[in-house]
Amino acid sequence: MTKQALVFLSNGCEETEAVTTIDLLTRAGIKVTTASISSTREVECSRGVTILAKKTLSDIQYIDFEVVILPGGVKGAENFRDCPLVIEKLKQTHQSGGIVAAICASPAVVLQHHNLFPHAGMTGYPTTKDAFKNWKADRAYFDEPNKVITSQGPATSIDFSLKIIDVLLGRTKAAEVAQQLVLPLGIESYQ
Repeated sequence: MTKQALVFLSNGCEETEAVTTIDLLTRAGIKVTTASISSTREVECSRGVTILAKKTLSDIQYIDFEVVILPGGVKGAENFRDCPLVIEKLKQTHQSGGIVAAICASPAVVLQHHNLFPHAGMTGYPTTKDAFKNWKADRAYFDEPNKVITSQGPATSIDFSLKIIDVLLGRTKAAEVAQQLVLPLGIESYQ
């Protein structure tokens, strides 16, 4: 059965984190749905890149996903934080046994702000370290008991994506995708 991932998009979200995650999960054979949290599918990211989401938030409200993903970018994370339907979707995903994944500003601005995983170890953009009770310095970190994956920023987008693939499909699939990428030193290759 094909795994399904939801990547939320918001004006001001970080495009490298969004696109890298979408691309690598797709390479792994995961069905990725992108959803704008506004009423239009067009999203202007933090550096001015425009992404056309496949869906809007209202289109996916009642669909279950194995993982729900929040890219970072301060403005994008603030938009996620302030959207009750996004927070509800994160809670529903967690309660149904799915994984919540967030990168960069989103772990602090969204997950910590709403106290969604009070006991989970997490990482995020390094300047947000003080927002966390259980900070992890890893480039990408999976808190298995709480089913939450977090990562630090644009340059750790590959680590983040490979960790999601590893958790959903296993180490062999993560290694297969990693092998296609010509990874720099420091990124886990899953070999």
